Amino acid sequence: MSIWKAYTNKINYNCAGSGNVKDMDYWRNNLFATSIIFLLPFCLIALAPGIYFCIVTQKYILAIVDILTVTAILFIAFMPGINLLVRKVLFFSFVVILSCALLLYGGLPGPGLLYLLAGCTFSILIFPTTYSFWPAWIVTGICILFGIAIFFNAIAFPRQNLASASEWVAVSSNLVFIVFLLAALIPRLFKGLQETLDKEKKLKAALRKQQEELQQALHQVQQKNNELEHFAYVASHDLQEPLRMVTSFMGLLKNKYGDQLDERAHTYMNFAVDGGKRMQKMISDLLDVSRTGRGNAIKERVQLGDILNEIQQNIFKLIEENNVTILIEPAHTVLTVYRGDISRLFQNLLSNAIKFRRKDADPVIRICCTGQENRWLISVEDNGIGIENDKSEKIFEIFTRLHAQDIYQGSGIGLAICKKIAEQHGGNIWVASEEGKGSTFYFTIQK
Repeated sequence: MSIWKAYTNKINYNCAGSGNVKDMDYWRNNLFATSIIFLLPFCLIALAPGIYFCIVTQKYILAIVDILTVTAILFIAFMPGINLLVRKVLFFSFVVILSCALLLYGGLPGPGLLYLLAGCTFSILIFPTTYSFWPAWIVTGICILFGIAIFFNAIAFPRQNLASASEWVAVSSNLVFIVFLLAALIPRLFKGLQETLDKEKKLKAALRKQQEELQQALHQVQQKNNELEHFAYVASHDLQEPLRMVTSFMGLLKNKYGDQLDERAHTYMNFAVDGGKRMQKMISDLLDVSRTGRGNAIKERVQLGDILNEIQQNIFKLIEENNVTILIEPAHTVLTVYRGDISRLFQNLLSNAIKFRRKDADPVIRICCTGQENRWLISVEDNGIGIENDKSEKIFEIFTRLHAQDIYQGSGIGLAICKKIAEQHGGNIWVASEEGKGSTFYFTIQK
């Protein structure tokens, strides 16, 4: 194999050139080199029996032409420093010489015409389009010369070669017609292929440019997201201290000077302390949002039932106090998730289902998981108070609340966190609800 590889590499270097651009010239040169690679061994194998036949039949000139043709192919294949176009011209020239010798000594209707047709067709394929008609004109000239020689008996053809000029014209005209037809059609085919290659190059270049622009845009978006998350983290972290100080000093003020203040002043102070505490809670929740997904390292394969069992243990007291029933179908489904975040998503949805329960019915929560083509569809269905249809998208926005603080406590951030977690798992989240009858939250996870 190493000898064959060295052999092919040498001929490819000499006969195909070193062009890296895969245009039509590249494929022409590659076809020429490949033909030489496989033609040469067959020529060497056929040389010995060919020469033996020529000697037996006393066709010595034909034997010499055979030897010269094989020598020329060896020269074309291995001689360094020769222009590629010159190699192609030499190859075509010796094919023409061999064809003429076969016409003279092998019979006018014999293999000589076939070699002329094959040599002309191959030359049209390997030469640039500018030279497409040259082989056809050369073949036409040879046919005319042989016709004149036959008509005037200018050459002493062997007896089996005897033919009338009219017979030769009938035979050779078909050859001329075919070679001119090929000279006209093959370049047109190559032109179409070249246009296709050019379009492909342009499309690839445009696609590469779009991919680069998309990568840059994604990189910029990622940078902006990182900056926003960092800003939210720093802002919420740094804002907690002054708020804590305000709340603390308001408490000290109330304790020390409370007996000197009237009822209205006490009301204002209570409002201030309560507002500070609620602001601290909102900042703490904002900090939670900025932290969501930041600690993810690798996804884990976990059973849906195991995650939900852990969550039920975390909110056991809430479940027991409200007589909650939780149904899981099927519990053995295996998900590939960021375990901490997906647990938080389920806990937020379960807590909301319990919080927004109906007063006249015990909470029943049904969790279902359905496999789709490339994702899991998970639903969390409750029999609570439901949501107004026009609020079904708004509830996933940060700090969005649908009820007064004195009716249902909370900061309106839980569902925003759920949305972020679902998107980090390659999915999304939405809700279908009927006011007074309950809600079903759906979210998807990539498999």
